Amino acid sequence: MSRRVLIIRLGAVGDVVHALPLASAIRDAWPDARIAWAAEPSPSRLLQGNPDLDEVLTVDTRAWRRKLPAGGFAVMRRDLGAIRRLEADVAIDAQGLLKSGFLAWASGAGTRVGFEHRACREGMNVLFTNRQALLPAHPHHVVEKNLRLLEPLGIPIPPPEARRFPLHERPEERETAEAFLRREGLLGRRPLLVMHPGAGWPTKRWAPERFAALGDAWREESGGGVLLTWGPSEEASVREVASAMRTGAAVAPETGIREMTALIRRGDCFAGGDTGPTHLAAALGLPCLAVMGPTDPVRNGPWGPGHKVLHRRLACSDCYGRSCPDIECLDRIGAEEAARGLLALWKTHEKYR
Repeated sequence: MSRRVLIIRLGAVGDVVHALPLASAIRDAWPDARIAWAAEPSPSRLLQGNPDLDEVLTVDTRAWRRKLPAGGFAVMRRDLGAIRRLEADVAIDAQGLLKSGFLAWASGAGTRVGFEHRACREGMNVLFTNRQALLPAHPHHVVEKNLRLLEPLGIPIPPPEARRFPLHERPEERETAEAFLRREGLLGRRPLLVMHPGAGWPTKRWAPERFAALGDAWREESGGGVLLTWGPSEEASVREVASAMRTGAAVAPETGIREMTALIRRGDCFAGGDTGPTHLAAALGLPCLAVMGPTDPVRNGPWGPGHKVLHRRLACSDCYGRSCPDIECLDRIGAEEAARGLLALWKTHEKYR
C-alpha cells in the first residue's frame, strides 16, 4: 500500500515557498505516495495545482482564536477532521511551533518528523514528534534546514540544482496579468523591474523615498519600466513610492497572492526586502536585490545563485528583528548603494540571457 504523507507548513508565504523542495523530494523518492499539505488560507492558494501534491488542506488557526469560544471550536473541529481523514502514515512538521506539532500529533500518523529542540521556534514542539531532524553544522539557508527533514525518512537530500519550486499558473491568471501590463504599456517593455516596498515587520521596511530613488535610477539607466506590487495594508506606502518617483511607475491593482505571483513572473528583475514576494521572485527565477536589516541573509536571503543582498545589522544581542529601540538597521543602506547593486545585477543577468 502506498504511503500517505502530510506536510505541515502553515505559513507565511515565504516560508511555504522555502518548503516546496521538501514536497518535490518526497515525490521523487516515493512516486506512489499520496502527499497532502496543510497551510493557512492565503499561502494555501499558492499550493493549488502543485504537481507534487495530491491534496491541499486549509487550516485556519487564526479563526480558531478569533472566533472563540463556539465558532473557533467549530472551525478547529472542521480542520482537525479533515486532517484525521487523511489517515496519514507520515506527518512532517516543517514549522516547529506548538500548533504545527499539535497538528502532526492529531493526524494520528505513526511517524511524526520534526526538528530537533534547538531548531524549533517553540521548543516544546518536540513533544509532538517522534523523529527529529538535526540541523547542518554550518551556516545554512532555511531551504537546507527544511530538507534535513528528509533524513529521518531515509530520503536523500537532492543537490541544489535538483530542488524544485513548483508555482502553478492558471490560464486566467496569465491573461489577467498580461492584460494589466498591456494597459500600462509594460507588456513588451524590457527590462521590467518589479519592486515590492512592503514587509511584515516595521524593521524590514526600507524607506519609501529610497525605493523611489532606486526606481528612478533603474528607469534612467536601463530604459525599462517599473511595476510596484503590494499586499494587505500596503497600498498607502506603495503609492507614496510611486508619487515620489520622478520618472513614474505603474502600481499593481489589488491582488491575491496568486495574481501577484503572475505579475512578478513577468518581470526581469526584482527588488524588495525580506518578504514573501521576494522569495516568490527568487523561486520564479528572477534575479533579486534584497534589502535586509535585522534578519540573517544566509538563512533568509533569496534562494539560489545570481542575487544581490544588501545587509546591515547592528550588534544587538537580543534583537530578533521585530523592533529596535534605537536605530533601524535598514537606515544604514542608502539608495545609491542599492542602485549600484541592482544595475550590476541586471547587467550580469543580461550577459547570460
